[in-house]
Amino acid sequence: MRRHQAVAGYFYPSDKKELLDFFRSNELSAEKTDACAVIVPHAGYIYSGATAVKTLSKVNIPDTVILLGPNHTGAGAGISVYPEGEWQTPLGDVPTDDDIITELTISPLFTRDDRAHQREHSLEVIVPMLRYFNPDVKIVCVTMKYMDIKRVHDAADVLFSVLNGKKCLIVVSSDFNHFENAGITEKKDDIAIDSLIKMDENLLFQRVIDYNISMCGFIPACIGLICCKKAGAVIPELVEHTHSGYVSGDHEKVVGYAGLIFKK
Repeated sequence: MRRHQAVAGYFYPSDKKELLDFFRSNELSAEKTDACAVIVPHAGYIYSGATAVKTLSKVNIPDTVILLGPNHTGAGAGISVYPEGEWQTPLGDVPTDDDIITELTISPLFTRDDRAHQREHSLEVIVPMLRYFNPDVKIVCVTMKYMDIKRVHDAADVLFSVLNGKKCLIVVSSDFNHFENAGITEKKDDIAIDSLIKMDENLLFQRVIDYNISMCGFIPACIGLICCKKAGAVIPELVEHTHSGYVSGDHEKVVGYAGLIFKK
């Protein structure tokens, strides 16, 4: 099954040279490190692409990446795993890791389902970046709807059991607070980021609810955190925190973006 580009030319350049120029102009020259997981934003590249590229450029991208993101469209299963096949990008198709998909979907929590992915941008915008940093990368693409904290832990247990012992990177795709003014968004983002730096998924889950933080990928982030802790990751790093107002000039309705790395 081939997943065709849905937002190329809209969220990110469809032209190969333009795409490569963007990546080259935003990647950092810092020494790369191994990581258990990263969190990167998924808005249009003009707004958040630089943050995502900077973050991914600081880590070694292994040959298998697990992409976890929110389900914005509401289509498909609660936890939707894209079936075996490949994802189209302007840099060439990126194949799925079929073995991990098979193992993961043995659990009834994880459903093979392409409906959730057909128009979903949250993972698509990251795939060309992964292809750029590792042309041999394979991917497992998973979208998630809201679930309670018990189901979050159950899903994380399943995911970690499949990934344990394998050389994989979890990439969580999430923007932070949406469509409030810059001051409020920065404060709310700081509350969520503090929970991530403390590596406390329960705290993140509760704070998102208590403070009404519209962080679209907080469920995938919680699952990523749990897997990181199980794998022994204890060193969080905030690469960058910004918002759309710095680009648009509109500071009354902004979206927050952050890039984080979780290392052993």
